Amino acid sequence: MKWWFSDYDGTINVNHNDIIEQQDLEFINEWIDDGNKLVIATGRMNHEILGVLKQNAIPFDYLVMNNGACVYDKSNNLISHLTIPMAARKEIVAILTEWKERFAMSYCIENTRTDLTSVYTKEIEESEFLRQYAPHHNNFEAGIKDIETNKDLNIIYFYVNKGDIEEIKNRFHAIPGLKAVRTVANVIEVMNADVSKAHGIKIIEDMHNLDNANIFTSGDGENDIEMLAHTKHSFAMDTADDVVKKTASHVIARVRDIKKYL
Repeated sequence: MKWWFSDYDGTINVNHNDIIEQQDLEFINEWIDDGNKLVIATGRMNHEILGVLKQNAIPFDYLVMNNGACVYDKSNNLISHLTIPMAARKEIVAILTEWKERFAMSYCIENTRTDLTSVYTKEIEESEFLRQYAPHHNNFEAGIKDIETNKDLNIIYFYVNKGDIEEIKNRFHAIPGLKAVRTVANVIEVMNADVSKAHGIKIIEDMHNLDNANIFTSGDGENDIEMLAHTKHSFAMDTADDVVKKTASHVIARVRDIKKYL
């Protein structure tokens, strides 16, 4: 039995439109019909992916969500949750207060994303895909209380122009217990330093005593690097940045191309 952990946006859903190409669907169904397992590993929350998987009749065994902060079984039970350390909250609040009129920001309490600030951002507005996720309301006063005190806070999102990415990443990397990862071109996610899709894989590996030789991974983003590096059979999409492609053992155009390496 083989296990396939795959990113969704830009990988299974290669065009970011929630339409999975027929040949890719056929490969996914062949994979499952052969008795193998499928785990979706994504930056999305589970309620954002469940409808799409149902629409395309894709069965799955686990969901590694929020870039690995949350792991759910196929019955939607939360089996692992890594949150942002309370010790970092005061410094986080100071940064968000400093930047509240500069960047569009939101935050996630386990499985619920809430707007924090709505700031016009040219490159976000130019993307139909990003516009649907970017914050549309200002909720700073109530949101800051959540960020200060809610134990289930797991991600803070920044929706920015590409020129601001390194500044944001460097600011949060300097705080113990945190890391900041670019998940798509214009989105930075701040999270617990131990969060990664590889962390989610390890949870499931330990539960099922999996042999790494039977694990396959596929992805296209910076948030997939640790997952791709964790497994012998790893596949980066040819649209990925060079650093992602260099991490993987193979580069493919579509997930159906994995079949060539089985």
